[in-house]
Amino acid sequence: MRKIIYTICCILAGIGLYSCSLDEPSYGKTTSDNYYQKESDIEQALTGAYLQLRTTWNEYALNHYFIGDCTTDDALKGGGGDGDRAEVQDLSNFTVYTTNGEVGRRWEILYRLINRCNDVIYYAPNATGDKTTLTRYANEAKALRAFGYYCLVTTFGEVPLVTVPMQPTEILKVPRSSTEDVYNLIIADLTDASELPAKSAYSAADAYRVTRGFAKTMLAKTYMFKGDYASAETVLHEIVDVDKDYALLSDYGMNWRPAYENSTESVFEIANKVYDKTVATGTNVPHFFTSRRVTGYQGYGFHVPTQDLYNAYDNDDPRITYVFTQTGDRYVGDTEEQDNTESPTGYQDYKMTVPAVEKQGLDVWMISYNIRLIRYSDVLLMYAEALNENGKSSLALPYLNEVRGRARNSNPIDPRRDMQKYTPPTTSNTLKDITETNQDALRTIIWHERRCELGMEGWRRDDLMRQKRFGTVMRAYASKYNTSKGANFKDDRDYLLPIPQGERDKSNDVLTQNPGY
Repeated sequence: MRKIIYTICCILAGIGLYSCSLDEPSYGKTTSDNYYQKESDIEQALTGAYLQLRTTWNEYALNHYFIGDCTTDDALKGGGGDGDRAEVQDLSNFTVYTTNGEVGRRWEILYRLINRCNDVIYYAPNATGDKTTLTRYANEAKALRAFGYYCLVTTFGEVPLVTVPMQPTEILKVPRSSTEDVYNLIIADLTDASELPAKSAYSAADAYRVTRGFAKTMLAKTYMFKGDYASAETVLHEIVDVDKDYALLSDYGMNWRPAYENSTESVFEIANKVYDKTVATGTNVPHFFTSRRVTGYQGYGFHVPTQDLYNAYDNDDPRITYVFTQTGDRYVGDTEEQDNTESPTGYQDYKMTVPAVEKQGLDVWMISYNIRLIRYSDVLLMYAEALNENGKSSLALPYLNEVRGRARNSNPIDPRRDMQKYTPPTTSNTLKDITETNQDALRTIIWHERRCELGMEGWRRDDLMRQKRFGTVMRAYASKYNTSKGANFKDDRDYLLPIPQGERDKSNDVLTQNPGY
């Protein structure tokens, strides 16, 4: 990891890589034929690709949570009122304009990621150096490129398919490709990337590189989104029963403690460790999601858990402790209790709350905290779902119950707090194993378990879309709570985001618009 951090420092200082011009479409850039000549050049280019997910003040994680949760029944925008980050409020209410800044941000970040990956994939085979290492670099780039295209195709539908370095004038002529073509590229890239080393094979210096487990997990997510449960089951079987690269931590709450960063449960983390305080290598995402009223946090109060999400949990579920921060909670080392009086529900996001004691020597703009983007419990629940969809309901139960069993045995009292407003009253009957084998009933149970296990982790929209119930859930939410959130959802429009108008303008309307915008 330190090697990556120091390479990032070089990039931040302007060595080796390029920025896009203002007139250039955000999904293309000019490359230099005399730069990518040797192994060290390719490594720097690959580090530049990783960096696209964590550029200060333009971090992908922030967009992931805003779009992945705040457009769903799991989270409200929060903040300082409807006008504070209004583009997220528009997304939440499904009154999205084609000029929405959050929509444009997603497109820009992901195409910049794809750009950097294209350079590595294109130039690595002919660079001088160790061919095994260069092949690994190319496969890492393929895994990251596939991640970028997955996040694009599942929110925009048809998108331009750019797979090699191109001049801006060429890029402007690239139309949107069919979703099937995009999925085919994703599957091909992730199949190649499945040859990457296992997580345990990397040294400490390379601990946060993407692995075969990440590639296979994204491949499984792709098949699940396409409704190809047979292929998903095959891949998930490899991850869970053959490779065995991962294991659940013994306690659900461990996932968000510093000692367990990049743990056995972590499939993909965006690394934000601060090794050198003179370089802005931390993250500011937690600053956006914590209370607005507590000294040492100075949060903006966004990404607020809904009451509906809270109500989804059994009252004795220990996971409540590690999803919701409530007024009256106090973290060890603090002199003030958490104060969520400005939160529209009274809750804030526990999983992105970094206690002040863990930020000593830093500030709110440079927090040493890794973004836990994909966990192994997600894999287990996908496996259970795929098995159930393939008519193997009884075989799905052990994987579902493995997740529930870990939750059941988790400590309902958070060791990071010395005052806790609510402690789930666990008993021997808490989260009992599921025995249901009716396919329809078990499907509903698995979907519910995903919501509780992965709450506030940015994957809710993804689940509702692939389950083809996004509109049904959101309109029901609007009716239940008599709110505008979800009331405007139109099935023929809101499963996709609009193509950013700025990108259409640059392309001289080569890029078409999605229906309804």
